[in-house]
Amino acid sequence: MVTTAQTALFTLPEPRLAALAAPSGKQRTVLSYGLGADSTAILMKFLAAPTRYGLEPDLSDLIVVHAVTGDEWSDSLSYVDRLVLPLLAARKVRTVQIARGGRRDADGVLILDDTRTPSRIWAAGPWRLSDELRAAGTVPQMARGRRTCSIRFKGWALDAWAAFEFGTAPFRRVIGYHAGERPRAEKDTAIQKQNNADAGRVVCEPYYPLIETDDMDRAAVEAYVHARLGERIRKSYCAQCPFSGVCASRDRHEERLRDHPETASAVLMMEYASQALNEKVALYGERSLYQQLAQDKANDAMLTRFERELDHAPFALYEVRRLYLLGRTKDCRTWHGKRCTEPRWWCHNQRTAACRREHRAGYELASGKRVEAAPWCDGDEGACRGEQAKGQAWRSVRTVWEGSRHEAELTLMRWGREAGARLRSGQNSMIKRVHYLDAGDGYPSAAACLVAAPVGIEDKQRTAKKPSAGFEAKWTAVTGLIGTRWTPIRPLVVPEREPSTGAVLVRYLGVQERQRTSEVELMA
Repeated sequence: MVTTAQTALFTLPEPRLAALAAPSGKQRTVLSYGLGADSTAILMKFLAAPTRYGLEPDLSDLIVVHAVTGDEWSDSLSYVDRLVLPLLAARKVRTVQIARGGRRDADGVLILDDTRTPSRIWAAGPWRLSDELRAAGTVPQMARGRRTCSIRFKGWALDAWAAFEFGTAPFRRVIGYHAGERPRAEKDTAIQKQNNADAGRVVCEPYYPLIETDDMDRAAVEAYVHARLGERIRKSYCAQCPFSGVCASRDRHEERLRDHPETASAVLMMEYASQALNEKVALYGERSLYQQLAQDKANDAMLTRFERELDHAPFALYEVRRLYLLGRTKDCRTWHGKRCTEPRWWCHNQRTAACRREHRAGYELASGKRVEAAPWCDGDEGACRGEQAKGQAWRSVRTVWEGSRHEAELTLMRWGREAGARLRSGQNSMIKRVHYLDAGDGYPSAAACLVAAPVGIEDKQRTAKKPSAGFEAKWTAVTGLIGTRWTPIRPLVVPEREPSTGAVLVRYLGVQERQRTSEVELMA
């Protein structure tokens, strides 16, 4: 469903839809262009022999779409600007560049450029991935096996644009998996089939030319691009990517950081802030980029630059509080569903193998329905109770002081002495923290500390419509303490709740060839 918004961002000339239209009735082909070797090879092949890949000879049915994260390497941008875009412009290939409009999904997707004569790759949109990570005080992470940064800054934006562009019309989606990545392609195909089934229609059909048509592995892809463009192409990935060891060898990645010392400092600064809030969250899990770089003397100049910039960066003291809540066991979720209305000891404690063997009998649920296979045990026997189930970890971050780094460290130690708290250094990072509460062995439990880190980490903690369900209420319930130990320098800003309709605003930036400011209903 598409509904046109009433206000435009700017005054536009009359739209020239004919200039951008594909042949009547022709299914469009969309290439998700990631600036790397695989998708560049596909582009070169499309330009060289379009009909071989099911395209019109004039490429009028091809759309090249690039999702701008804001953190691509400058040499990748330069490579595409100099060698790829002139070829697209010469053939009048429609090229679209999109980015998140802001932190919230409600800020929508911004179309930065939509043209058949592309001249430059945008380095960043209004909200970069690194902006989000710095504000959150963290580094990119995996969540349930998914790369959340790629989903938020690429997948979500591309899906929103496609819904805006095609409505309910199907299209062909080209992904640059090479022949060595068949399992990834098979997984992607399965996901798209499920998405199509959920939508009740064909949203798009995936196509992997490097596998299905050309059977090219990575080495062949790189050789092909080199032969066509005359320069070797480097891997395309965000500078702070935790999979940099996969995107490029460690030696190549470190060489690239040395070639771009300003980028290296920015990534190290991000990692420092993340480790300050949580010692265990470095760029490579608990192993930090800094530790890795320090192993090679060739990186000394780069690290010296970072340490100098860290010394001159504005700093803040952050009070960090954590709650480690009691979770629900698999048994509880199996027998009590989404909500536990009849809690028993095995709802929060794992049952041992001995308990499972000896204590299986029917019992009455609160609804009166008898379930013969549900566990029955009063838990009195010590051999029945296993470990507690770990629940969610909630974090509160509040800024309580700002100034220079030197003053921040002196204030940290002084406040720690005055509070009678323990000053400790991180095992890996050596970052000093003042701990005034340590977590216990069981759940629920809590911990709290004061730490110095660069400014820019936003105050944040869980809030709820019911105050009793928010962080502060649970903090008091678990610890008996009320509020922060030190006074925050600014009130907590409670973010507006995201709309739950799934409607995404898609809009143009600047004067383009088409005028459309619309809200698009994304299919699940």
